[in-house]
Amino acid sequence: MSSFAGSLKSLVSLDTLLPRLSSPATSVPSIRISIPIPSFLQPQQQNVDPRLEELGNQLAENPTETPFFHDNGILKAAPKKKVSHMKRRQRLYAPGKKQIKFNHNLNRCPACGHYKRSHFLCMNCVSQIKQLWKREDAKLKPEPYKEEFSNPLDEKVLYPGKTERDRERKLREKEYLVQRPKTLPVETKK
Repeated sequence: MSSFAGSLKSLVSLDTLLPRLSSPATSVPSIRISIPIPSFLQPQQQNVDPRLEELGNQLAENPTETPFFHDNGILKAAPKKKVSHMKRRQRLYAPGKKQIKFNHNLNRCPACGHYKRSHFLCMNCVSQIKQLWKREDAKLKPEPYKEEFSNPLDEKVLYPGKTERDRERKLREKEYLVQRPKTLPVETKK
């Protein structure tokens, strides 16, 4: 009987559903019907991981000591999927609100005088620094080993007709990489 009583959680009274009679002399007795609620609609007691309970108890006992992972991570937003062709075109050519907005937060770089976005690094200065670092790294690298032949005929036998192909040249010169466009210097107003 207790399991049946446990399943009967709510009682619905029909007097709220039926219209009331206007005369006070005729009183209608209230009828109460109990409707059992299915088990999948009843609140379930959730299984909690014992490690979480242990961590909660430790935090309750030592409120000053925070766990190592608390406020320790930095969340960064990154795109999860590649932007589709349709969305890319829509950003460029769509009407009004969906179109890319112009940047109005452009400033002059105090170092080189080119345009840059406010609160961002100047791309002209960044590219100059990258070039400087590449030159410095090239100086530190040892020269590649080159075979020395006592007889020039040996070189012709070992490497007959070796020429650099277009594809190899492109890969060496990195022409396939998309280059960032150069920033423009700020014009002085007259």
